[in-house]
Order: sequence, then C-alpha cells, then structure tokens
Amino acid sequence: MKRFLLAVIGLVLGFSILQAQSGTSDKSKRVKGEKFSRNAIYVGVLGPAIPGSINYERIITKNEVFNIATKFGGFYSKFPNYNELNIANGSFEFNFLFGRSSHLFEMGIGWAGYYGSFYSEEELKTKMYGIPTSTFGMHYRFQKPTHGIFFKAGFTASTILAFASNDLTELAIGNAIIFGLDKLTGEKPNFSLFSLGVGYSF
Repeated sequence: MKRFLLAVIGLVLGFSILQAQSGTSDKSKRVKGEKFSRNAIYVGVLGPAIPGSINYERIITKNEVFNIATKFGGFYSKFPNYNELNIANGSFEFNFLFGRSSHLFEMGIGWAGYYGSFYSEEELKTKMYGIPTSTFGMHYRFQKPTHGIFFKAGFTASTILAFASNDLTELAIGNAIIFGLDKLTGEKPNFSLFSLGVGYSF
C-alpha cells in the first residue's frame, strides 16, 4: 500500500505541474502575495471522520500554484435512548493544494481519533472506546480565489494506530491484533473510504 500511495502522489504532482504550466481559461487566479479566499467551513462525510464532521480550514500561504492549509474538525452526538450511546470524532490535517484557478488537487496528511461509549446492561457499567488513526487523502477540490461554494471529493486512507478501552481484556486483545498484524505484515490495519465535503469559502 505504501508503494501505491507514493506512486499516486508522484502522478498527481506531475499532473498538477503540467496543468499549472499549460494555464487555464479561468480569469480568476491566485496570485503570489495577493489576498484570496483562504478560509473554508464545510460539512465532511466519511473520509477521516466517520460518519462525518464539521470542519474549519485555513490556507496559511499566499502562493500561486502550490499552497499549504491546516484543517481541524469534529463531531459529537449522543443517543440516550440507545444504552446512553455517545459517539465523537476529531481530526487535524495538513493539506497541500496544487492549482491557481478554482479547480485544485489536494493531498493531505493528518490524524483522526474516534471515541464511543455505551452502558452495558450485562456488565452494569459504562464501556468506553477510543481509536487513534493516521490519515492520507487525495481529493479534487473546487474553491474559488474569491469567496463562494466549496466542494471536494476523493478518498482518504486511514491506518489504525492503537485501541483504547476501559475493559482491560478488550484493551489487550485489540492492541494484540493491531501490533500483531504490524509484526506479521509490516502494516497496521488500514482502510480507505470515499470522502466528500461541501461548504463555503471566504
């Protein structure tokens, strides 16, 4: 999987450079040093945050073809009628953006964490779980240099780093599986999901 990701990164970088060199018919472009739309608030579905999240992102550079952004987001909900179920997630990412017009390629690396708890009627106690992950994403992104609708779609690959639980038996079993797979295959458990984001940039 690592080789595949490196190959995809190389292809996207090459394609982005060619696109930047060939220019675009869009008159609205990002110009180095000049002010452009650098903030976005959006709802994300799947990707690094299951089932979804509300996110804020800021582009921290003011370059032409290549820019860097930071993003954080999260989600929390509770369902008291379902064994006092609580679920939450949080994520933080560095995103690398390629393109001068409204159409961009995005690659991101970061971390996400998941939390869940419920009351077990069998054990008569609240059980709590946590899963930290590292993430890598690739997306097509629509974000005008001026303010307006924000949209992105692509995929995010996540690697499970560890498993936390207030049940010591489940804690031991969960981490034995994760680190056992790492020893046997050289990789911890991982999965890829479609990722979608819709919001507003300003």
